[in-house]
Amino acid sequence: MYAPFYKYGMFGDEVSLIVAFVIGIGFGFFLERAGFGSARKLAAQFYFTDMAVLKVMFTAIITAMTGLYLLARVGFVDLSMVYLVPTFVVPQIVGGLLLGVGFVIGGYCPGTSCVSAASGRVDGMVYIAGMFAGLLVFGEISRPLEGFLYSTPLGQVTLPAFFHLPYGVLVLAVVLMALVAFAVAEWAEKKTTGTAPDAEGSLTAMPWRLTPVRRLAGAFAVAGVLAVVLGNPYRGNTVEVDTRDLALGAARAQPLAPAKLADWIIQGRNDFTLVDLRTPASYGTYHIPGAQNVPLASLTADVAPRNQTLVLCTDDGAEAAQAWFLLKAEGFRSVYLLAGGLNGWRDQVLYPKAGPETSANDVARLSQVAQYFGGTPQTGVASAAAPPMPVLAPPVAPPIAPAGGTAGPKKKKEGC
Repeated sequence: MYAPFYKYGMFGDEVSLIVAFVIGIGFGFFLERAGFGSARKLAAQFYFTDMAVLKVMFTAIITAMTGLYLLARVGFVDLSMVYLVPTFVVPQIVGGLLLGVGFVIGGYCPGTSCVSAASGRVDGMVYIAGMFAGLLVFGEISRPLEGFLYSTPLGQVTLPAFFHLPYGVLVLAVVLMALVAFAVAEWAEKKTTGTAPDAEGSLTAMPWRLTPVRRLAGAFAVAGVLAVVLGNPYRGNTVEVDTRDLALGAARAQPLAPAKLADWIIQGRNDFTLVDLRTPASYGTYHIPGAQNVPLASLTADVAPRNQTLVLCTDDGAEAAQAWFLLKAEGFRSVYLLAGGLNGWRDQVLYPKAGPETSANDVARLSQVAQYFGGTPQTGVASAAAPPMPVLAPPVAPPIAPAGGTAGPKKKKEGC
């Protein structure tokens, strides 16, 4: 799960772990209450005696699809912020087949096996043990398999974009496919068990009255038809900009201090993207570790998800300001300008000046940060010429804590 709230810094690692724990407990509780902690119930779908798993999965799919579509159309959700897992066709087909074989043999998928084990079932515990053993084996052989694992890449692609289909047509098609699958599942259950489904919980059983299940199916069908009429849920390349608000926002924009950026890099934070707007030649001569080279002429809204924090650096303040306006107009909420650009980075991080009034603790800290990035503090009388940028190399000093923090790198994690 990828939440913009985490990206915007509204809560940190500790709260995100608590949120994940609460969501996991709730997810497991409802799986167990539905009977999905039992391998017998899960495996029954392969014998067509109990198709509850298929019905639940299709219900979840069309609920999420139609819900997100309609929320996007009314402007409540920006689908461009939803993370798309990159597609690697052949490796993911092979992985899907392996997961399917494991599901048939063991009777569980990874999520339901955790629920089964938590409820005390021995077969669930055995399944989890096998899953971890497989992970350890894969970790040992993954490097020789890298060529295969990253073969046939398509990038972050959606079916409508790949097949050039209207988004609404795909939504309606999936809804209709789900309703047909429900009807076929009921027919299969009746043929294998010899018993008719309960009329109140069936789409096809007599009598033909408007039961809650049929009302829900009708609501999904209406949502699918609306999707065809309403069109693309993604925001287009054209945006409406309030120039007055944008100008006032530029006046209030706070630059990011180079020392703060250095702290972020040392912490190992992955909730921001550093964009170097200079030419490839200047970027190749020296750039801040981790920076992406995107010259101003090539800068588009595809540089990062709109919920990502961006830090812009360049030698030219005018170029940085132009990039800031462009990105804010494209809907990026959190865009910083590196104060002083690369010159500020050189003077405050690589070669900071330590005067007589600088305390010993501050001198030690300046030295650690500078050495981490390949520089060294300047003590005594400042030289007439600024030191040159160092040759890029991996950090040579151990990670240090930001002011007021704890020692050691701290890598933020996302998702589950």
